[in-house]
Amino acid sequence: MAQLLRANNSTSVNRSSYQPPPTSQVLRAGLVSSFIGLITVIILTMAVFRTNFDWLQVKEAFVRANPWPLIASWSAMTIAFLFLGMRWRSLIPPPHKASGRGLAAILCAGLLLNSALPGPVGEFGAAWFAHKRYRVPLGISLASSVGARIIGMIMAAIAAFICWSFASFPIPEKFETEIGIAAIVVGMAGLGLLWVILWPKALAGISHHTFGKMSGQSVFGKIGHKLHTTTIEVTDGLTLLKDNGALAYLRCVGWSATAHTCVLIGITIAAWSLGATPSLPGLLFTYATTTAAVIVAFAIPGSQLVWDGIFLTLLTSTAGVPMESALAITILVRVQQLSIMIAGAGALNWLIRTTPADE
Repeated sequence: MAQLLRANNSTSVNRSSYQPPPTSQVLRAGLVSSFIGLITVIILTMAVFRTNFDWLQVKEAFVRANPWPLIASWSAMTIAFLFLGMRWRSLIPPPHKASGRGLAAILCAGLLLNSALPGPVGEFGAAWFAHKRYRVPLGISLASSVGARIIGMIMAAIAAFICWSFASFPIPEKFETEIGIAAIVVGMAGLGLLWVILWPKALAGISHHTFGKMSGQSVFGKIGHKLHTTTIEVTDGLTLLKDNGALAYLRCVGWSATAHTCVLIGITIAAWSLGATPSLPGLLFTYATTTAAVIVAFAIPGSQLVWDGIFLTLLTSTAGVPMESALAITILVRVQQLSIMIAGAGALNWLIRTTPADE
């Protein structure tokens, strides 16, 4: 792992000279990180609910599960990556062209990189591969990737707030205040991201008068400089994307909605196959809130632990799923993500071998 970190420290300094790390090491680090995160969630769940938790019920849920619905669930969540590739492609402006399937493979490799390395290395690596393979300028490649991800998070945040505002699902009375606050915060975050998409220059101005004023060799000075530099890069890219016009953003919204729907269908089938009967509005709120909230942990190594923890908690508090069934569903979803990471290793190896070098 240490070797991987040293190899990728340069990406924040000069992303044009980015070099993909060895596939075998990344896969090993990613799998270890994911397994540690999953085991941590299981241990914490059993520790918190040790007097009321029956591990045998989790085991029985998997034993009695019909394999065909599980395969259907896995397929639905996996095919979502194809639509995510199409979502990314919709924001790449002409005359640059890219394959939706190729971008989906690049996203799988990016997921592996994000799981294995700290910081949003996967985003930079994915942008680099799209830049090299399809000759898309690096700035546009990164901006379109980040812009597509932001639009996906905006949609999840708005969906969570609308669901909480108008749908009815089983929230325990003792958690009503906390869930309400979470829904409002997520909704406001979605509006904030929408504001960034529509007026990126305004965010750049705020960054200039805040983070941009921080200087020096202190820890805070270095962090401020890094945040300001990253913000300017992102906002410059998003400003370029505005030239695409509204139709490109509408296509991006459509592909994003399709991808979210596939994942939600997959999670729903997984829950049913394990014998759970979740509230569908509650399940929608759980998925949308978790997807939107994980942005705060995006740059943290092992951020999948945060996703698993929020997802598991909301399954029990908003979807009416017993803790044992909720843990079984969380394990199943994480195993599906591990399979995507293994596919990402294959994609990373393929990209390293076939991506054209600089001319």
